[in-house]
Amino acid sequence: MNLRWFQIALVNLLIAAALGSLLRYAFVDEVEWMKYKNVLHAHSHVAMLGWVYLALYNLFLHAFLTPVALEQPLYRRLFWLAQFSVVGMLVSFPIQGYAGFSIAFSTLHVLVSYGFVWRFWRDMKAEGGKVPFSVLLAKTSLAFMVLSTLGLWLLGPIILTELKHSALYYMCVQFFLHFQFNGWFLLGVLALFFRRCENEDIRFNPRLLRWFYGLIMVSTFATYALAVAWSNPKPIVFWVNSIGVLVQLAAIVVLVALYRPQASRVWALLGPWEKGLFAIAAVGLLLKVGVQSAVAIPQIATIAYTIRNYVIGFIHLVLLGVISCFIMAQAINKGALLPQRPIIRAGLAVFVAGFLLSELLLFLQGTMLWAQIGFMPRYYEMLFGASVLIPVGVVLLVVRK
Repeated sequence: MNLRWFQIALVNLLIAAALGSLLRYAFVDEVEWMKYKNVLHAHSHVAMLGWVYLALYNLFLHAFLTPVALEQPLYRRLFWLAQFSVVGMLVSFPIQGYAGFSIAFSTLHVLVSYGFVWRFWRDMKAEGGKVPFSVLLAKTSLAFMVLSTLGLWLLGPIILTELKHSALYYMCVQFFLHFQFNGWFLLGVLALFFRRCENEDIRFNPRLLRWFYGLIMVSTFATYALAVAWSNPKPIVFWVNSIGVLVQLAAIVVLVALYRPQASRVWALLGPWEKGLFAIAAVGLLLKVGVQSAVAIPQIATIAYTIRNYVIGFIHLVLLGVISCFIMAQAINKGALLPQRPIIRAGLAVFVAGFLLSELLLFLQGTMLWAQIGFMPRYYEMLFGASVLIPVGVVLLVVRK
């Protein structure tokens, strides 16, 4: 793992977390100079494209490529171009929102990601004439990344027309987010998990692997239905989503069945802090699937997409709980984070505490709104206080001394 690149990705996470705290402070007191929606765009783009994308980019290169392939200058150039586009989005989104410069930098990032997928796909080699399961998952995750960008390409023409505030605009945004989170990010971390197991000669039932792959593919496409249900709440849309989440539940049952016979060997590979982060990521994944399984019932699905606290809590559950905790566990394994140092341990603990407290507040308040109880006292102040812990934790990880 390239330590410098990971440090840059961590700085991006710090910036995204700081912007997130600012957005939550806006509900505590007025921030006159801030355009909320524009800063929200900057927050989400830096978190996804500056933190998760660059961290997975780094991990993928060192997990799947040979040392000779790693030396190609193209990968270094693509990394720095991606980071340049992230800085451009960080500057342009708060100033102008979706407009000329921000769209240009977003487009640059998309084109850079295409270059990465093209070169990386060519450089991955079959081992012994066979394609390892981790390689299949890695290639599939990259295919979903490319697929997700179709939503972005449609946004340009939509923004320039009267359709800017239509359901089609939000469907395109949700298309991008859905296949980024559930395709590229989620399958990406699973690919890294299976890759590490393969490197340690931990083998899984081939038949169950095939079942898991087939089920997760079907569910990834079908669960997009919930993302568009708010704008097209027809019964068929809810039923497609219901089928998707039930198939996803079956996929996780198969994944657990795959993991259980090898659990002790996998657990033995992990250090104490890796175990903690891995456990949070695993529980987060189970909660994600559990929550989505509940929305197989159309009445619950309506609640899920209409109560904003649930939506925000769910997004952060996946991004911070599942994806980010897994990436940090991998970073410990690769020596990019050293929990032997007290400041790193403190940073991880504060980061996790901020995440857990934020999730607790978001889902508790969402449930109170559903039950028509109203708001808990000083909810926004408490949420802001919990949110601040996240960038504080990341600062300690960045300092590293």
